[in-house]
Amino acid sequence: KDFMRERLTAIIAIILLVFLIGASYWYAMKTSLGTLRYVPSDKSPDFIATGATVISFDENGVAKTRLRAKEFQHFSDDSMTMVEPQATTVSPNEPVSHAQAKTGFTNDAGATFLFEGDVVVTRDASGSNPAIRLETQSMHVDTDTNRFETDDVVHIYSGRDKAVGTGMIFDNMQRTVELKSRVTTVIEPREGSGNLLPSSR
Repeated sequence: KDFMRERLTAIIAIILLVFLIGASYWYAMKTSLGTLRYVPSDKSPDFIATGATVISFDENGVAKTRLRAKEFQHFSDDSMTMVEPQATTVSPNEPVSHAQAKTGFTNDAGATFLFEGDVVVTRDASGSNPAIRLETQSMHVDTDTNRFETDDVVHIYSGRDKAVGTGMIFDNMQRTVELKSRVTTVIEPREGSGNLLPSSR
């Protein structure tokens, strides 16, 4: 009996010792991990989304812009990069415009975008206004004012007319295009307009 009692006492002592060691280890780990903090890096994204669509709304809850991309990378400073972005204005009272490029960037939660690489901007025809197509290598897009600006060479196609210039402001709300410099325009004669140049006689 004494032998059994001593053996049981030893087993209980071992169990208590193991429990004490485990508790000490857990407390030490908890104290160590409690001092750890997540430090975001502006060089690594918070999250990555592929094949996603982001829709922005106005103050009345009406859809304003639809943005799709092959890949989004969001960073802790609220900036975001995009691969093959496609932005479309969808407001019911505005002409539908569409912009796409190889890459995109925003640092103000999507209020403005910088599109770069084979940028194409189109606007649907409406009423007597023909469809417009713009081609350039970079474009600043303001979704609030629906304006598109670039300092690069831009090619414009409107119906059968063509224009090329360096630097441009395209106001989709006012339906105006302003070329800043080195402008060349080709206007095709309209049917029934006759000779555009006066007679030399």
